[in-house]
Amino acid sequence: MNKRSVNISSLVILLSLICSIIEISLYYFIPQHYITIGFAIVASLIMSHFFLESSLNYDYNFLHSSFMVVTALIFWAVVYAIQPNKWINYDFWLVILVLVNWLTPFVYCSIRDLFDRGPRFDGYHTFFKRMCISFALLYILVLAKQYFITPIFPPYSDFPFGAHNFVPFMATATYIETALREGKSLIPMFVYITEMICMGIPFGFLARTYCHRVPFILRIFIYLAFPAVLEVSQYCIGISHSDIDDYVMTLIGITIGLIIFHIINAIYQSMTNRDFMLNRNKQQRRLY
Repeated sequence: MNKRSVNISSLVILLSLICSIIEISLYYFIPQHYITIGFAIVASLIMSHFFLESSLNYDYNFLHSSFMVVTALIFWAVVYAIQPNKWINYDFWLVILVLVNWLTPFVYCSIRDLFDRGPRFDGYHTFFKRMCISFALLYILVLAKQYFITPIFPPYSDFPFGAHNFVPFMATATYIETALREGKSLIPMFVYITEMICMGIPFGFLARTYCHRVPFILRIFIYLAFPAVLEVSQYCIGISHSDIDDYVMTLIGITIGLIIFHIINAIYQSMTNRDFMLNRNKQQRRLY
């Protein structure tokens, strides 16, 4: 590692540390936490642009993103662990803060790679793989928390006598019908459905990205097996209710993740004549 690389790495860590301190301070002192999210997006865009233009390489954007994500994740864990606390409250904005610190550099660098027509910038393919790995680690933590540590439950009660629901959306439809008849809010159900669908989206995208050489039939089996493994695992260790609605909603999320993959890939193929996962020096290869 040469002296210039050491200097840039030190600058990345220093600026990322300052940005993290400001984010934590904004979250603590300003109740409107969307202001913290707005600052995180703007600051991350500015620093991503600065690091890319200064180094002509995507490596330092990965370093910046990793530092910001780890710092935000530690802050999230600390705030969550000390609840209830009258000085600082935990809410979903902290989860969004972690996601924004990962997503903003990723989107910015992907757009720059999409519109770059020359060899000026180097290393996007490596950057993409590293960002996917870091996100996969975050995703595993989220799955562990939401399914096994503090599992999310639907707003309706379990069936009597330990019975299980094997008819898709029967329990959900029954709850919605009852809520409408009794004038109850449907927001808890919509939040639950959204959470379950969102749990499947990252898997759909990541599985399609890294299983592109796997035979089509085997990929279908992987998509179907993933939510089944989650539900069976919950049932085996005695957590949650493990019914068919959760399986179907997670499967819907996986389908959305697949659609996102194909949309991004189609954009890259139409604008750069290559798949977005491939290096520039590799011949364009269509995925099936």
